[in-house]
Amino acid sequence: MHVEKNVCDSIIDTLNIKGNMKDGINDHKDLVEMGVHLELQPQPLGKRTYLPPTCHTLSKFEKLSFCGCLWGVKVPQGYSSHIKSLVSMQDLKLMGLKSHDYHVLM
Repeated sequence: MHVEKNVCDSIIDTLNIKGNMKDGINDHKDLVEMGVHLELQPQPLGKRTYLPPTCHTLSKFEKLSFCGCLWGVKVPQGYSSHIKSLVSMQDLKLMGLKSHDYHVLM
């Protein structure tokens, strides 16, 4: 059960649903150093550094669609917690999922 939670949590983090990404500035610099995926190299923008999105990062419309699908899902009584209460449509995030909720998502 905990393996499913870890795998699903990792997938959701990779898709940037929770707002935190698995790839940071150091990861992008490592890609440049290795000479792979040069399209993902950090780009200086004044005092800030822009990190281009990866191909698996969801756009705002895709996040809205995914969260809207989870927000409207109906499951039998007692099957899982009320998923509608775990989806924030304003922030487009999933919050407070338990192990069984991850199992249902998988």
